[in-house]
Amino acid sequence: MKWILFTGSWRTINKEVENDVRTATREVLSHGDGIVTGGTTGVDFFAIDEAMKLFPDASRLKVIIPAFLNNYIINYRTNWCKKPITDEIINNLEKLLVKIIDVNPSAVIQIQNDTIIDDKEYLLRNTEEVKISDEVFAFQINNSFGTQDTIDKAINAGLPISLYKKYNIYMNIVWNRNDYHSNHLLSFIHFLLIILVIIGIILLCLKIFGC
Repeated sequence: MKWILFTGSWRTINKEVENDVRTATREVLSHGDGIVTGGTTGVDFFAIDEAMKLFPDASRLKVIIPAFLNNYIINYRTNWCKKPITDEIINNLEKLLVKIIDVNPSAVIQIQNDTIIDDKEYLLRNTEEVKISDEVFAFQINNSFGTQDTIDKAINAGLPISLYKKYNIYMNIVWNRNDYHSNHLLSFIHFLLIILVIIGIILLCLKIFGC
């Protein structure tokens, strides 16, 4: 039995990425192997969720998170609950991790950390993931730094990158376009209000001076 490390973006994803991750998860499990992942939203969540559907006893999972679960989720809500990550997405992640701990506590490896979680802790988690893995499946989106860090560490450790998928997802363009239209709508409303005020002033002057 081999342990396959799934690594990829926690934030910027789309349906294509989700389908690819879930398909790859099913393939790995069908070969009798297990999944290693980092317990975040996005790619990690899809792999964990799919694995739990097929093996609800969490026997084919090793999930490494950079702190005790409670602290980890608090940190997630405080620092990472930003568009497109929502409270609902984080709630789903928390429920899934709690479920795994309930059925198989050893499947979630909680790095002993109760302090502030920053990039250093996440990079340390990447190192620990590589240590317990045999191969890597990478789903890299927009040259993600964290994913690249895991890939580099895996290569240095002699692990094969058995699957590498690269995506370019420019979600910010959509958001900015929406903001652009919103700003123009507000500008138009402001313009109308100014025109109405000017017309009101003119009418008042005409009434006062009888022009």
